[in-house]
Amino acid sequence: MNVMTSDLLSGIDFIEHGFFDRMGGESTGTYESLNVGIGRGDDDEVVLKNRKNVAEHFGVPVENLITLNQKHSDTVHVIDDKNKNKYLFKNVEQALQNEGDAIITNEKGILIGVNTADCAPILLCDKSAKYIAVIHAGWRGSNGKIIENTLEKMKSLGCKNIVACIGACLQRLHFAIKNDIDFKVDRKYISYSDDVTLFDMQLQILEKLLANGVKSVAKMDIDTYSNQNYFSKRRIGDQTGVQFSGLLLR
Repeated sequence: MNVMTSDLLSGIDFIEHGFFDRMGGESTGTYESLNVGIGRGDDDEVVLKNRKNVAEHFGVPVENLITLNQKHSDTVHVIDDKNKNKYLFKNVEQALQNEGDAIITNEKGILIGVNTADCAPILLCDKSAKYIAVIHAGWRGSNGKIIENTLEKMKSLGCKNIVACIGACLQRLHFAIKNDIDFKVDRKYISYSDDVTLFDMQLQILEKLLANGVKSVAKMDIDTYSNQNYFSKRRIGDQTGVQFSGLLLR
């Protein structure tokens, strides 16, 4: 498995994190190979093996790897000692019941993550209050309130020293948008090249994080469309896998 890390997050000694690409798993066909997406058309038994391998990389049981059924929503889940049993993985049906696009926790030993295939994975940590969070943000999320809602909730929990890293995602040069979504995105992040309308999602996310109180933001300038090591819905189509990005509080 190929796992990238951020120097910004690596400097925090009480967390572990990783941005995975699609390599090193057991899925085949358009899902080749480290597809971690449940209910996407791949063999769920194989997907669970991939998720187990990811969990083992962090030294936790696969039951402690928590992702949501992502819906491009503004919904944030806070996992604590009282409700964590609701989220610990039991079976595919249970996992798909938890819908949302961001997770916050201060529970140790729980691996929280997001699955992406062009959308942006965002990993956050408060260095003082010792909360961690993950956000899934595509163009709907970056133009919606998922970032603001997550940061507002973190602040309400006492977080005042938040840092973040944006992982591999669809970059501006390959993010052509159609007229029917043109009016739904902030025009500040639209540019034009050879009569093609381009959207800079990564820049919008970076500026939103900073504008909403994040102290420092790192980003990975990796384009999921042009880099064959990554799943990309735009390149592969709807029958694509998703890669994992996650955080663990030690």
